[in-house]
Amino acid sequence: MAATAGYRVAYTYANHRTVLPAQAHQVKIEEERVLEACITDTQPRIIVYCAVLPSKGDHTIHRIVNVEGVYRVLASLDAVAHQTLFVYLSTNAIFSGRQGPYRESDIPDPEARQDAYRAYALTRCEGENAALSNWSNTLVVRTATVNGRDIQGRLNARLAIPVARLLAGQPLPLFCDRYISPTSVDNLVEALLEIIGPDFTYRGILHLAGSQRVTDYEYGCYLAQHLGIEEHLVRKDYMADSPLLSNGPRDGSLDTAFTQSLLETRLLKVAEQLALTFQLK
Repeated sequence: MAATAGYRVAYTYANHRTVLPAQAHQVKIEEERVLEACITDTQPRIIVYCAVLPSKGDHTIHRIVNVEGVYRVLASLDAVAHQTLFVYLSTNAIFSGRQGPYRESDIPDPEARQDAYRAYALTRCEGENAALSNWSNTLVVRTATVNGRDIQGRLNARLAIPVARLLAGQPLPLFCDRYISPTSVDNLVEALLEIIGPDFTYRGILHLAGSQRVTDYEYGCYLAQHLGIEEHLVRKDYMADSPLLSNGPRDGSLDTAFTQSLLETRLLKVAEQLALTFQLK
């Protein structure tokens, strides 16, 4: 979408190259010379930092990607591209999920998380602070529960698995006591293209997510409706009954009102997101 919008696009990858209509650079975050050479070669006006690991994992490796990588990119930018806009793509996981929906001004509390995502959340929060404290031309973009299709048109697992169950006529148990902010990847990218444009001057934290706060169960009902499947297949489940998840976040939803007030791009509701996703088949 960025290339279609007229941007000259380059992207980096560590080990597995994706086929995209853009210039590819193999860069590992810990290889400072390679990273600096890439930035020197491309002279970027905008960098979207979206390096990520699977959310569950060791604190050390998360810190390398989510924090140290930020410092290395900014150090390289400081040498060759002083006016670059740095966009740090972050997550609602930096909040404990105890008091959502969360506004941009709310103080993150990842240390209060007691689940498998704690290391990820702590280092993402530290990465936000590193970017905001060390580069004035920074946008921190928090998103949540992103769904849609990849470059090959395949549904992401968060959608593909429930769709397969519903189409097979199998029950779909979903939590009715956990609130989320489902987000369309296409709507997210559309909003990202607006905020990196020359007319968008705000710098700081933005919440780019869907505009509707729902439970997992409610989302499943929307999905069943869209697929033309009886909603009775979507069953109510409870986090309190799940030993592994009972201490997890109950409300990780994001309040997008402030960000929407700055945007022309409209952040979509769930039914609109599903219509957009499934028209792209």
